[in-house]
Amino acid sequence: MTPTAALLAFALITMTAITVEILYTYATQGFGFGFSSNRPRVDRTPMGLRIERTYRNQAESAAYIVPVLAAAAVLGLDSAAAQTTAAIIVAGRAAFVALYYTGLPFIRILGFGAGSFGTLFLAYLVVTALATT
Repeated sequence: MTPTAALLAFALITMTAITVEILYTYATQGFGFGFSSNRPRVDRTPMGLRIERTYRNQAESAAYIVPVLAAAAVLGLDSAAAQTTAAIIVAGRAAFVALYYTGLPFIRILGFGAGSFGTLFLAYLVVTALATT
């Protein structure tokens, strides 16, 4: 998977997570809930909290994943290592999102670790490419 394709896949994962949050909110709070700024504070169910936190974590991870993927795409990194790492990042984030919804607290660390360590390795490849140019 090229870094550009990984950026697109990451965006798709993020958009899926926000769509799940919006649909869950409408299903539990009613359709009009999203159109009013004067709504009362609502206590969220444990599933609602997991859905909210899943999206928030995905959006926060964009702060360190997107710049590295963008740098790799701009530099044109297309080695097997860069492509494999980009695929691992996307698969790790997709697994993290899916596993976060389950509510199993420690199993999602596998997805988080794959995405994070993949990002660190791709950052190493980017820095190495910059140092050799």
